[in-house]
Amino acid sequence: MNLPILRNERYNTMEVEELERDNAEQLVMMPYHQEDIPLHTHRFFELVYVTGGSTLHTLNGKTSRIQEGDYFIVDYGSMHSYQDSQDFMLINCLFLPEIVDDTLRGCQSFEKLMQGCLIRYYSPTTGALTADRIYNDGDGRIRQLLNGMIEEYQQKRAGYREIFRCRLLESLILTLRRVLPSGEEGIKSSLIRKVLSYVDENYQGSVSLGQFCKENHFSLPYTSRKFHEETGMTFRAYLQKMRIEKSCELLRKSDLPVSEIAETVGYSDMKFFNSIFKKTLHMTPGEYRKLAAPRRL
Repeated sequence: MNLPILRNERYNTMEVEELERDNAEQLVMMPYHQEDIPLHTHRFFELVYVTGGSTLHTLNGKTSRIQEGDYFIVDYGSMHSYQDSQDFMLINCLFLPEIVDDTLRGCQSFEKLMQGCLIRYYSPTTGALTADRIYNDGDGRIRQLLNGMIEEYQQKRAGYREIFRCRLLESLILTLRRVLPSGEEGIKSSLIRKVLSYVDENYQGSVSLGQFCKENHFSLPYTSRKFHEETGMTFRAYLQKMRIEKSCELLRKSDLPVSEIAETVGYSDMKFFNSIFKKTLHMTPGEYRKLAAPRRL
């Protein structure tokens, strides 16, 4: 598929203005040749896919050379720039969050956008999102989706917005697969499996790795080190993750008050529970309950 290239143009200004206007189309697709640009920000999300050449890209103070097959997402207010561009070509997908899902209207951060997709479409559980927003499209699936989005955007046939939305959402879900840890797939030792079973059976009450080691006659330093090696997190972080995931399940499947849910999953301090929940998911328990509610077709 031959894509039109806009040379020596940073953006199609009229289209960007339309994107930022109230009741806007909510999306813009632009493949073009990109020259160096100093630090700047946006009032929309920008998915950038490198189709050729390379450049030094700075995003929120972190600089790395990106090349063909790399892609990244810039959110509201993030500072980024291009320097030392060498025949640098890209596809720009500019969009407002409500094009993905109307429940994300007003969302302005990368973390909240991806967390919303995670909860609503990918998995009902939580996951830590990597701070590194540069991804590589090793199998070419993202490029294929973007090519289809460009075609739909340019031709604007009936239903193109919904096709665009589905392909953008698929791109974000494929990115989540790269971002999120594989869970228990990497757990090999019987010791750590025993620790995980202990947490699963006791997370509602008083739980500690020290108590587990004492009851089962294991070395605490060794078990702690082994746990981190195999799970990628500390015991305390894993326990917190388990409790938040269980609270998410109750928020989705029950009408229990948030205070009762907090106590059920092991948090006696409601204020602390709210703080941990918001830090983990970038939203309050009430916001999560609304977002995770079953969608009406």
